Amino acid sequence: MISALVLAGGGSSRMGRTKALLEYGGRNFLESVCEGVSAAGVTETIVVLGTSRAEVLAAWKPGEIRIAFNETPELGQIASVRAALRLVNPRAEAVMICLVDQPLIKPETFKLIADFWRSNKDSLIIPKCRRDAAQGSAAARQRDSKTVRQQDSAATSPVSNPLVFKSSDPLSFKRGHPIIIPRKYFQLCFDGPHEKGLHWVTHHQLVKVMDLVVEDAGVIRDFDTPEEYQQLKG
Repeated sequence: MISALVLAGGGSSRMGRTKALLEYGGRNFLESVCEGVSAAGVTETIVVLGTSRAEVLAAWKPGEIRIAFNETPELGQIASVRAALRLVNPRAEAVMICLVDQPLIKPETFKLIADFWRSNKDSLIIPKCRRDAAQGSAAARQRDSKTVRQQDSAATSPVSNPLVFKSSDPLSFKRGHPIIIPRKYFQLCFDGPHEKGLHWVTHHQLVKVMDLVVEDAGVIRDFDTPEEYQQLKG
């Protein structure tokens, strides 16, 4: 059982407007992410809103989606995570943490990540993608035939999905979102210093992490500035 946490509680200071309501593909960013998450088979979705919550709720109807409020956005992303975790269903085995400024992730990628966790429930799952995949380079596509199915460095059983690979050049990959955190690591999200954010959790010595390499460059593409948003629309 997975709960999805959609983080939309930041101040959008660099964008200069509320990112959750930016339009792309006939929908706003928040709608795109929530619809994508539904493909993962999550039990509940919790959207975290911040100082722009009145504006967002005036333009978007949550329906059955639950709303959490980040009362301290100045503390960064981890404050939104903590606000959502306080509302998570007590039966949830894990949470999928999604960012509202990543509208390009395909629904099947959400499902792939969720299914990967269901086969590795003791691990924190982080998707990653080739850096040059975001540009759709020919070099990236040529490497597809040279890769093999990825295994976690500590695991012995292979991953069966053909979209999961192992690369001989780890620097060519970038980690992204959504990530999945099992319940046994929830408390770490409250224990760490807020300035370290989720990085403190994902790099904690007690946390078992499995990287899932995917072909979807949307997992490493977010949009923080007006220039990046214009490139997206262009």
